[in-house]
Amino acid sequence: MSENLESWEGTLEPYDVPVEVTNRCSSLLSKVSTIYSKIDTLFQPTEAEISEAPTQRMPISRERSEEVLNEVEHRLSKLETKLSAEEENWVKRARAADLEKQKIEMEQLISEMKPTLGKIRDDLLNLQETMHREQLVVEAKSQFLRTSKTIYFEAYAPSSHIAEIVDKIKEASDGDCLVTDELPSPEERVPTAQKLAPSYMMAFEKLVLASGYPSVAEVNPIRIMAITFPIIFGIMFADVGQGLIFIILGAVLTFFKRKIKLEEMGDIQRYAFTSSELFILMGISAIFFGFLFGEFFGSSGVFHPISLGKIGPFYLGGFEPTQEPMKMLRFAMFVGVAHLSLGIILRVLNEVKKHEYKHIPVSICWLWLLLGGLFMWAYWGGMSSISKWFSEGVLMLGGLVILPLILMIIFTGIVEGFMEGIGFGVEVFAETLSHTLSYCRLMALGLVHSVLNNLFLVLGGVEHGNFPLSSIPLIAIGTILVMTVEGLIVFVHSLRLHWIEWFSKFFSGEGMPFKPFTYKNAR
Repeated sequence: MSENLESWEGTLEPYDVPVEVTNRCSSLLSKVSTIYSKIDTLFQPTEAEISEAPTQRMPISRERSEEVLNEVEHRLSKLETKLSAEEENWVKRARAADLEKQKIEMEQLISEMKPTLGKIRDDLLNLQETMHREQLVVEAKSQFLRTSKTIYFEAYAPSSHIAEIVDKIKEASDGDCLVTDELPSPEERVPTAQKLAPSYMMAFEKLVLASGYPSVAEVNPIRIMAITFPIIFGIMFADVGQGLIFIILGAVLTFFKRKIKLEEMGDIQRYAFTSSELFILMGISAIFFGFLFGEFFGSSGVFHPISLGKIGPFYLGGFEPTQEPMKMLRFAMFVGVAHLSLGIILRVLNEVKKHEYKHIPVSICWLWLLLGGLFMWAYWGGMSSISKWFSEGVLMLGGLVILPLILMIIFTGIVEGFMEGIGFGVEVFAETLSHTLSYCRLMALGLVHSVLNNLFLVLGGVEHGNFPLSSIPLIAIGTILVMTVEGLIVFVHSLRLHWIEWFSKFFSGEGMPFKPFTYKNAR
């Protein structure tokens, strides 16, 4: 019977379950719950209880629904009568202090009643599952337009399944149908058929979807964020020792995640196990930047910072942030501009996917403005040397900052109107400046992390990489505090840099997931 029911999935006219059947089923389920409560009140059996629900639901056909309900009502009535009589006997014998004998008799009664009651409950739950499935069908059918002889509906479908869907519709309607296959218009909001991310990217998928769902014409940032998020986190949490602890924690969680059922866990435990690979990646990044900045549970002197080289005034490691904060600030600005530039490049890719080629020059000018501003800052200096921008560097300022801004206003004005172009130019200039400065938090939180670690090193008497035994408990307590409190703060700021600064360049999050009609995820 279940095979026949499954074959109806997706057809136009499956059967409907009468309302009276639904009401009777719900009423009988309530009676079953009441009897279970009575049994548990009278006596707590030592044997294993029957499971709360059968492992698999077997839908029941409409023809058998009346028969099943009548049979269930008959068996349930006999059980209720027997239980009431035994309940009265229990009270009388309890007064006569014949408890031991009554206990034995109740054990026999329960052993007789539980299988029958369990069978009744299974039949009712199977019938309830059938009704739930039909409710889904009715809800789907309510969205159809119809006359007395005609049904009209529209639906989204993956392009790879079009031929199969057309064949199913023709089969269901005996060929009396007209099916047209049309692509949605560019302005139409189309659901996105999102592929499930691999288990090691599940945490990043949740972080992205918490901000919004990608639309069809947008680059899905999940895989890119799996690279950029640990990098941003590692810069602010650079430490070889603590990064190693993150890797161990992630490895342990990954090991146990494969042996448990996540759906049976609480929310906090489930999120922790889901983030196991995220812990590993954050730990690897923290170790990498810990080597660049010479951090091992703080600036302990165990090893010296390692340099990867220099790009203009930007040092790629080879210094301690607490000793040379200006180098750390330049490094933070360099990383910030690189991250924002990646977002603008993804914006260009989105415009290509949408065939909005007239907007591409605007994005290119935006990238020109961002990189030109960084070059001006690196060449002439920051706020303390801002006067040089308008004197010695005025020609460079015009070519690297003012010219792309003017061109951006012109290109936007051509596409959307002159006033819109001016407004957009002012908005982009302010946003570029504020978002770039926002990456100063990489330096600020990196310094806080290093100072907190150094505090416990000083209190523990660690000098030149020598850890006295008496310092280990104090450093352990400090490490736990830093990894929990400051680690959470760094995580939140890493997320903020992605959600606000980075996503605003290319990711709207205004998409909606593709949810096909199915029975599999009905519950």
